[in-house]
Amino acid sequence: MSIAIIAVGSELLLGQIANTNGQFLSKVFNEIGQNVLEHKVIGDNKKRLESSVRHALEKYDTVILTGGLGPTKDDLTKHTVAQIVGKDLVIDEPSLKYIESYFEEQGQEMTPNNKQQALVIEGSTVLANHHGMAPGMMVNFENKQIILLPGPPKEMQPMVKNELLSHFINHNRIIHSELLRFAGIGESKVETILIDLIDKQTNPTIAPLAGSHEVYIRLTANADSKEQAQSLIQPVKQEILDRIGEYYYGSDDTLIEQAVIKKIHEPFVIYDGITNGALYHRLKEVDLNDVLKGMINHNENFVDINKPIEQQLKDAVQFVNKLFNVSSAIILLEYDGVVHIGYDNNLEFKTEQFKMSKSRNLLKNRSQNYALIRLLNWLRTTN
Repeated sequence: MSIAIIAVGSELLLGQIANTNGQFLSKVFNEIGQNVLEHKVIGDNKKRLESSVRHALEKYDTVILTGGLGPTKDDLTKHTVAQIVGKDLVIDEPSLKYIESYFEEQGQEMTPNNKQQALVIEGSTVLANHHGMAPGMMVNFENKQIILLPGPPKEMQPMVKNELLSHFINHNRIIHSELLRFAGIGESKVETILIDLIDKQTNPTIAPLAGSHEVYIRLTANADSKEQAQSLIQPVKQEILDRIGEYYYGSDDTLIEQAVIKKIHEPFVIYDGITNGALYHRLKEVDLNDVLKGMINHNENFVDINKPIEQQLKDAVQFVNKLFNVSSAIILLEYDGVVHIGYDNNLEFKTEQFKMSKSRNLLKNRSQNYALIRLLNWLRTTN
């Protein structure tokens, strides 16, 4: 099923509030194997709203609208959708009684415009609002579905969880996901390499996600059992790894530093001319076997910076190995905008390099994961 989400409200366009509803709905529907393919924000303008809904109905199976169900003149969503589907607005008696009881309990007089909140589109499936007043609704139209939800997150989120999702979930089937984690590659490159798989996705669905200097791909399958779902995911996962497996470090809750430290079995140290100790602290935090014995920041008193960079790497290895009395070391140095990595395990000395901008603190922060994925690939070949 393909889904478009349209958030309605001029306050969103003015930046007065954030569109957290879109984020919430995308997460929820992707987790149950549905494809959210478009987000849009529309102000309180009937003509533009109608145009956006009609356009979305041409492209997608389901259109979800949030906001515009309240009692004021600028709450236009259900009136606009009613016009599109050619239905009248009618009073939903349970919703009206709920609204009336609220005002009675508060000892307040209910104004006529509040009664409008009980209006629903004729023939729709009403979604009760137990955290506010305006009910949501589901409308079938020309083999498509339009869903109207309240704008306030405190009303919308419980309505989705308690009233809406049961209409989308087959309770006799299992939803299972695996999150593939990648480092050293950008989201745009991932999408370019995998675009044919993304375009033809069915079951499982493929959802690329950007992380902090990482990229994730969530594979979600719908099947009769967890084992069947896993068997659906496996060939798609393998196809992805065949293409970008050199950047893959693990799935689900695995951290890249965990993947690296598990591959190191001998004591080692770090000589750091890039991250100012940040890489050491990440690895040490997951070092359950105490194989990381220490680190030292780069200083020209330790390594002669006038020598060729390859010799600097070798000199750094000798310096820290002697200082800490170990035989393995990771070296990080920068020269002319290029990060140089050296890894020595007493059997062989390997080096690699990659370019990294010094702006926006990228040299310190992004270089960590770029270095770790390269180190992990080296360790995979030696273990």
